[in-house]
Amino acid sequence: MNDQNKTNKMKDKVFLSYTTVAPMREASYKAVRQFVDEFYEIGPPEVLYKYDPMSEELANQAAQLLNCDPEEITYTKNTTEGIIIASESLPLDRGDEILVLANEYPANLLPWMKKRKDGISVTIVPGMDNDKAFADLLSKIGPRTKVIAMSYGQCYDGYIANLPLLSSICREEGIFLVIDAAQTVGIRKIDLKKTPVTSLSAGGQKYLQAGMGTGLLYVNKEVMPKLRDYKVGIRSMDHFDENFYVLKDTAARFQDGTQNLYGIVSMIAALKEINETGIENIEKKNLELLAEIKSVLRKYNIPFIDNGDQQGNIVAMTVDDYQGLFEYLKDKGVYIKPIKNVARLSFIHTTPIEDVEKMAKLTRDWLDSKA
Repeated sequence: MNDQNKTNKMKDKVFLSYTTVAPMREASYKAVRQFVDEFYEIGPPEVLYKYDPMSEELANQAAQLLNCDPEEITYTKNTTEGIIIASESLPLDRGDEILVLANEYPANLLPWMKKRKDGISVTIVPGMDNDKAFADLLSKIGPRTKVIAMSYGQCYDGYIANLPLLSSICREEGIFLVIDAAQTVGIRKIDLKKTPVTSLSAGGQKYLQAGMGTGLLYVNKEVMPKLRDYKVGIRSMDHFDENFYVLKDTAARFQDGTQNLYGIVSMIAALKEINETGIENIEKKNLELLAEIKSVLRKYNIPFIDNGDQQGNIVAMTVDDYQGLFEYLKDKGVYIKPIKNVARLSFIHTTPIEDVEKMAKLTRDWLDSKA
């Protein structure tokens, strides 16, 4: 298609569903397009010489965002892959216990349920996303507890648990702490030196806006020597011959074969843009917008779950026919997400409050028509 004939239809949408699959940011689009153009027009091996080392730049940019060391970062294709890596490489034995909340997204639930086949106890703590459920999870910690897996920012209603407290408890008790940060990376400040965890996984398709099939994984270097072999491929090797192999002692040990260079260049562009803007500035604007969004919903008398300051960029509207509201808004060019029993909106720091106002007015009209 000729560039002059292209139109970005995203500009016609009121998009309030960033926590599903977000629109690709322009910087990532341009980076991927440049790579594809060069790969097509110049081709290997020159293009590979140029782009193959770029996983190191991804690690540098992610380390800057998360305040960790670059060797603790590797690329993945999504959040789930990072959690699977943690579940398969942590040194767990029969009789050990894993704690996880029942309301977790399947990415942070199914890989742990699978461990039951290995004789490992998986305790799923019931409850919704709130302080009570978090307190219940902490109360379940016992002498056999070896792993706590939790989302830092829940997908249902944006609830953010007290990560510094959880980190401190896990370190004191010798518990591995595995974090699904898909709902917070890029919108809230995460400092892994101040708040250590065992591993942290996030996809690039949500708030990072790096497109689908992209992600990152952090693995604490203190834990690295204890991990079991899991992904074994040429890129995970320090050295090998026909008799033995030695894995890298960095997070790169979880790489395997041919790299997803499309995803890597996209992630680099996204992370670089976030770092240049400053995560502190992004977080400040997000919190201001969150307060404004709640005010708009209250003005239109739309019920929602309010987690106060312990909330990410998600607001769950508690309407009866949440699927019907989704369909109605979609027909009007307004995009939210029906999930479980709520209509969920999610935003980024550049979301115009006017878009939220339009969504709220339409929602109020729809609710009144159902009364």
